[in-house]
Amino acid sequence: MHISKPQHRPPFDVYSPMLQIVEGCTHNKCHFCDIFRDVTFHMSPWDEIMEDVDEIAATSIATERRRIYLTGGNPYALPNSKLLPLLDEVKRRIPEVKEFGGFCRIADIARRTNEELQQLADYGVNMITIGAESGYDPALAFMEKGHTAADIIEQGKRMHAHGIKFCFFYLTGMAGAGNCEENAIASGKVFSEAAPDYILIVTITPTATWPLRQDIEDGLWTPPEELEMANEIRTFVANLDCETYVNCSHDTDVVRFDAKLPKDKENALQLMDHVIPKLRPAAARRMREFIHHAKF
Repeated sequence: MHISKPQHRPPFDVYSPMLQIVEGCTHNKCHFCDIFRDVTFHMSPWDEIMEDVDEIAATSIATERRRIYLTGGNPYALPNSKLLPLLDEVKRRIPEVKEFGGFCRIADIARRTNEELQQLADYGVNMITIGAESGYDPALAFMEKGHTAADIIEQGKRMHAHGIKFCFFYLTGMAGAGNCEENAIASGKVFSEAAPDYILIVTITPTATWPLRQDIEDGLWTPPEELEMANEIRTFVANLDCETYVNCSHDTDVVRFDAKLPKDKENALQLMDHVIPKLRPAAARRMREFIHHAKF
């Protein structure tokens, strides 16, 4: 398989075969990411993609082949004119394939017409993973996410209108020290309007190779304390008012749970009310620094 970088998959795609169709990210400006800093966005060579498709067909079991996870920074940046023929060929070579997942940017949805979005849905593009990160405009602007809170809501509604399910990342601590509560409240409201089918909570853990390091050194951004971020997660969940599944189990998260909302909301809040007062901030930070080779 041609996999040029360590790849990341959401929990629901852990058994989906990965197919690299692009390298790099079209945006490549987020202050909290360095994955593709040295890579110019480009489509993978067709022959390499087809070799990998044939390998998936030969080595994976039938149930795994029903869904293919497209990799690269944002494979859905490819226009439909390039993407759909590729998906056609995948389905021709692996008839069991019914769905395609993968990472996507809000901008990748925004630039498509309604007709193009429906084409993706008809081809089985579903449960795509999007780094929304926050619904708080000051944080989105500072981190140069390339979208606004209004964009998140608008494109979320468009995906729902065309039957495309989607997952949002929420990046705890993104707004910096002293702003976590405001970020959580704003994000809870924005995510509720967009109504993602799945939310993955990840807690920001700055590393020396992120552009954010310079922001910290320049005094432009300060990492929040562990308790502030734990309470941010609680506030975010408390302000969610939509049907969704929340997964807060990343190795960076200072509290851990998963919950189907609204059914499990009160139980999740009660769990956090029990756990947060017992949190040992210094131990939590050492754990995250150790796992991610970070010092912040």
